[in-house]
Amino acid sequence: MSTFSDVDASPRPQDLIDYLDQAHSGLHSPKQRLRQGLPVGPGDRVLDLGCGAGHELAHLEEDGILAVGIDTSAVMLHASRSRLTDQDLPARLARADGARLPFRDGAFDACRIERVLQHVADPAAVLAEARRVLRPGGTLGVSEPDWASFTLASADPEAAAAVTDQVGAQIAQRAIGRQLRRLLVDAGFGSVRIEVELAVYRTLEELDLVISLRRAAERACAAGQLTERRAAELIAEQRDLSQRGGFHATLNRSVLAWAVQV
Repeated sequence: MSTFSDVDASPRPQDLIDYLDQAHSGLHSPKQRLRQGLPVGPGDRVLDLGCGAGHELAHLEEDGILAVGIDTSAVMLHASRSRLTDQDLPARLARADGARLPFRDGAFDACRIERVLQHVADPAAVLAEARRVLRPGGTLGVSEPDWASFTLASADPEAAAAVTDQVGAQIAQRAIGRQLRRLLVDAGFGSVRIEVELAVYRTLEELDLVISLRRAAERACAAGQLTERRAAELIAEQRDLSQRGGFHATLNRSVLAWAVQV
């Protein structure tokens, strides 16, 4: 997932676009919850900060909302433009850094930030810019994971802890989900509301779609937290638990936050 911090440098950028396509397909996805929490209607101006492949821009435009997308990635902006033009929708796009937005103060009625802050060097700077470009009373919606919340049931809790410590270790802001309320308050937002989507994984195969235990175990070994033998035993245990129906892992997959510019 850390490849999203620099999409244009990825050797397989289309894989990242395909991932966003799949993530968008859920009928009850955090994307929909984030959208529902933004009090906007036809004619309102909404900034999609880190617009990715343009899925939400298309939804907003279809609802009569004036959507503007920014992203640091030329690849993602090209995907957004293609998606919008293919649907005969306006493409209001700019390549920009979230910490230095090219818009006047109070330009937008709402702003959405989805799975972006986890990849940036300074989330506080991005939130400060989001607040600046929102009009007074405008709403910011944020959705981020909390990789540091990952838990894994095991008969060897010390080995499991060493592996869970490495989940998301390559991501710049691994624990951003649990920091959202503090960051929003510190940025000067008010009326902060938080929702948490807890994901429960019942098989190793299901977890592997999101998190690779094997890679996390390899990083734990490289960091000197585990011996290779103990890591192999943990992975074997988890495979056995998965086959027998005893596998259990959890993650705060999405922390949703809404806040008002005051």
